[in-house]
Amino acid sequence: MANANHWAGTDQTRWVWFLCLGIALVVGGILAIMLPAISSIAAGLVLGLVLAVVGILQIVQAFRVTAWAGFVWGLLVGFVQLVGGVLIYLNPLAGAIALTLLIALVFIVQGIAQILLALRLRPHTGWGWLAISGLIALVAGALLALKMPFSGIYTPGTITGISLLVAGGAYIAMAASSRRAH
Repeated sequence: MANANHWAGTDQTRWVWFLCLGIALVVGGILAIMLPAISSIAAGLVLGLVLAVVGILQIVQAFRVTAWAGFVWGLLVGFVQLVGGVLIYLNPLAGAIALTLLIALVFIVQGIAQILLALRLRPHTGWGWLAISGLIALVAGALLALKMPFSGIYTPGTITGISLLVAGGAYIAMAASSRRAH
């Protein structure tokens, strides 16, 4: 059982950082789903801001658990989210196609990084949740890149929100697994 929680590092309270990151991702996902209906500009601003904040939290979390086997990949995911979020926030009027493709690129890279992180953590507790989250980020990115109809549930904000919700759920599940292992 001791090895099952190796990814959490030596400090038994580090699961809290995974929980906080998961909650932030879930809140960001809810906001991303609820706010795009206001306007396309607000959607770009909110999505950029949400991704930037989540990226910062991901980077902080990575540095809080440097002993974690997935430190570098967690840092990479945070950096991609931060840079992508800032780029989206700074230029929300760039046009729907450019914004959608930028969001798609962010999620494709994030999905790849999360899958690689999950594989790095395998067979430790919770790695599967991260792999599922990465796959969903890849699907979200692909849907956006393929320009699926953006009506109803297929808006970029909704797809982004769903991806963030799943990522948040993955980190919450990893935190719960880590806490139970102690």
